[in-house]
Amino acid sequence: MINRPLEKITFADLDAFRQEQWPESKTVDYKRDVYGSKDEDKKELLKDVSSFANTLGGDILIGVDEDKGVPTGIPGITIPDVDKEKLRLEGIIRQGLEPRIDFGIHHVTTPSNTFVIIIRMKESLLFPHRVVFHGKFGEFWGRSSAGKFSMDTDELRRSFTLSDSIYQQIRAFRKERVSLIVNDDTPMPLMPGGKLVLHMIPVAAFRSRQSFNVATMPQLPTKFPPMEASAFGNRLNFDGHIAYAGGRNGEEFTSYTQFFRNGIIEAVLSDIVVQDKDGEKKQLSASYFERMLVREHQVFRSLMSGLRDVGVDPPIWCFLSITGVKGATIETDGGFHRGNRVIDRDILMLPECVIDDLSADSATTLRPLFDLIWNAAGFARSPNFDANGNWVGR
Repeated sequence: MINRPLEKITFADLDAFRQEQWPESKTVDYKRDVYGSKDEDKKELLKDVSSFANTLGGDILIGVDEDKGVPTGIPGITIPDVDKEKLRLEGIIRQGLEPRIDFGIHHVTTPSNTFVIIIRMKESLLFPHRVVFHGKFGEFWGRSSAGKFSMDTDELRRSFTLSDSIYQQIRAFRKERVSLIVNDDTPMPLMPGGKLVLHMIPVAAFRSRQSFNVATMPQLPTKFPPMEASAFGNRLNFDGHIAYAGGRNGEEFTSYTQFFRNGIIEAVLSDIVVQDKDGEKKQLSASYFERMLVREHQVFRSLMSGLRDVGVDPPIWCFLSITGVKGATIETDGGFHRGNRVIDRDILMLPECVIDDLSADSATTLRPLFDLIWNAAGFARSPNFDANGNWVGR
């Protein structure tokens, strides 16, 4: 797969593939000609596309010459209306696979005014996908370095098991990490009290077992800084790399961001629950961290940009967890809210949201989770958004 966002791929990127003689693989396939309009051509497209979705995702490059899987030239394809052709391919793919897959189609213009069409399949969470043509269910296709293959019964069984296993592994990882944080078993000692915990977990961390050599990635401190920090320390650790900030005499810290070697991010912020002067009432600073995540410091967008820059690909599961909030309310009028609008449990384990695009709007992505936090304190939704989902907070 070309290590660039699909819509930003240029002819120079394709020509670099040719010059480096980048061979076909599990994630790259070259096609000289466009898929035709005959049934067999359409089936071939569906076989190719599903084989990528059922494996690790990848790119099909249409308009590239190859010899034994190695690109030799980029003549492109000559068609009167490239946008119409992209819509035709999109329609075939959307109607011909069960369940549907997540994909994108982009075109690049060559110096000779021909086109290269790139079809990108994302690594799927819903695999295996099978070909459906004229209402008839067909085969399941996988992919190896030698190309696509029809999956046999054992391969299908493993695929279904793996799909379910990934869900379980992601959720188990999140649950274990939150439990460690609650029990103060953290990579840096944190201030006591309520904490905001953000996990961003790439599916590839469990499916393809990706691994990053953090010792050779000097940009990590600036890519993944701790929340609410103008200055911070950082170092390598057993799990990968950690950046940390605040603290009392270097013994208790306010926040940290852990970048795991498999691309997972764990960002934790302390001191999000405050008490009145008598220590009797607790208040969750919900509006404060909503602004921090999506507006003032744009923490969430910064983390997504960091993941993209170091080569972590979607889909990414995002989780928010909040600890130490039993009996707390949320400020709505400049003081402690009176009445029975208090949170009835100590840990809010919010459901996941799945990020398919690392340039997606942070507020839109996180708003459903913010609403649930306010629900926990008896409110209908976060007041920082209007009824149409637009940010209106200060």
